[in-house]
Amino acid sequence: MSDTIFPNLDSTEDGQTPQEQVTVKNTSGQVHPTEIQSKDYQNIHLLTESRYGASRVFTAMNNGRKVIIKALKETYMNDPKRRAALRKEYEITSQLDHKYIRKVIDLTTIQGLGECVIFEYIEGKTLNEHVRVGTLSEKQIKTVLTEVCDALYYMHRNQIVHCDLNPENILVTDADNKAKIIDIGLPETEYTTDKELLIKEMEFVAPELIKGEDCDPRSDIYSLGKIMEFINERNITRQFNNIATHCTQFSKEQRFDTISEVRTAITKGHPVVKTILLVLALCALAALAFIYVPKIKENAEKEKAERLTVDFTHAIERIEAETPVLCEKYALKSLSEPIMADWTEDSLRYSQMLQPYFGIGDLQNAAMEVLQEQKASIQKHRQDDFEQLLLNTFKSAEDSLAVQLRSALTEPNDSLFMIEAFKWFGQRQ
Repeated sequence: MSDTIFPNLDSTEDGQTPQEQVTVKNTSGQVHPTEIQSKDYQNIHLLTESRYGASRVFTAMNNGRKVIIKALKETYMNDPKRRAALRKEYEITSQLDHKYIRKVIDLTTIQGLGECVIFEYIEGKTLNEHVRVGTLSEKQIKTVLTEVCDALYYMHRNQIVHCDLNPENILVTDADNKAKIIDIGLPETEYTTDKELLIKEMEFVAPELIKGEDCDPRSDIYSLGKIMEFINERNITRQFNNIATHCTQFSKEQRFDTISEVRTAITKGHPVVKTILLVLALCALAALAFIYVPKIKENAEKEKAERLTVDFTHAIERIEAETPVLCEKYALKSLSEPIMADWTEDSLRYSQMLQPYFGIGDLQNAAMEVLQEQKASIQKHRQDDFEQLLLNTFKSAEDSLAVQLRSALTEPNDSLFMIEAFKWFGQRQ
C-alpha cells in the first residue's frame, strides 16, 4: 500500500463568551490564566491534556451543541511541526465518514488557543474504562470489536492507517454501546525519550512503529490484538486468546493480512466437531457438579478477589504517579494565598476512582492512606513554596522594618534570614 496515508499526529480529548478568562494547564502541570476569546464557541473547559505529547482537549458549546476542541499546549502553539501535524489530522479525518468513527467538524483559530480542530462530542466512556470495571458483557465486547474492525476496514480501504489504536482511543457510546474510533494518527509519544518511563504508553503500539519503521494495516491489526489481550487479562472473556496471538506476532508477515480476516475470526462460530466436544464436556461437568460446585465457587471468589486487587493496585499506582503533577498544580504563587490548598475537585475524582474498593476493609484502609499521603504531599509542597517566597521577599524588601531586621544579623545565612522573615511577615499582618 504505497499510497497509504500515515498522519504524524498528536492523540488525545470538554464554551466561553468573548473576553472571558479561563484557567488552563501548561505542559509542566502548572496553572495560569490565558485569555481565550471566541464568538463561536462558549463555555470552553479543559477536559484533558496529553501526558507526554503536545495536545490538550477542551469541551465547548457551539450553536447550542456540545463539541470537542483539540488544540496544542501553549509550549507548542507556535511550533511549525506541531501545527502542521494538527492540520494534517483535520485533513485526514475530514476524508472519513463512517458511523463508527468520530466526525471532524472544522479547523479554526481561537484566540488564546491558536489553531484548533473541532470534533463532534460523544457521550460515552472509553473501552479502557469499561474493561477495567467490567461494565460490558462478553457479547457487548464482541460487538464493539467487530464495529472497530468495520471502521478499520473502511479506513484501510481509503488508504488510511490509524497507527495509535488503543483502549483509550475507542469510545463506547452511553446510549447504545456503539464503538467510535477517535484520534487517528501516529502516537504522540516521542520514542527517543526514556523508554522505561513510557513502556506502558507503548503497550499497544506495533514494534515497527517503535523502531521508526513505516506502518501499514497490519500495524493496526497488532494494536487490535493487544486490545484483545487487555480484555482477556481482565477475565471478561477468553475466546480471543488465539486471535490475539495471531494478531500480535512481532513480524508483520506472520500476522493476519487484512482486518477482514480478523473480523471473521472474531465472529465465526465453533466448528461442528468442537461444538460436539464442548457439549459432551458440559454434560460431564454437569454430572459431577454436585461434587465440585463448592470448590468451583471458592476458586471463583478467589479469582475475583485477585482481579480486584490487581485493578486496585493499578488505580493506586496511577494516583501516586500524578502526585508530583498535583503539587505543581497547587503550587503557591503569592504570599497572599492561603497555605492550605483546596484540592476538593481532584480529591473527589480520586475518591470516585477508588469507590469500588471502599467496601473492602483492607483495600479501603489502603486507599484512604494513599489519599492522605497525597494530601500531605500537596500541603508540604505549598508550605515549602511559602517559605521560599517569604525568604526571597524579605531579602528584597525595602521597608524600614525589613532593613532593621536584616542589619541586626551578624552572620547572615538563610536560616537566620528565615527567622527574621517570619517576624517581619507577622508584624506586616
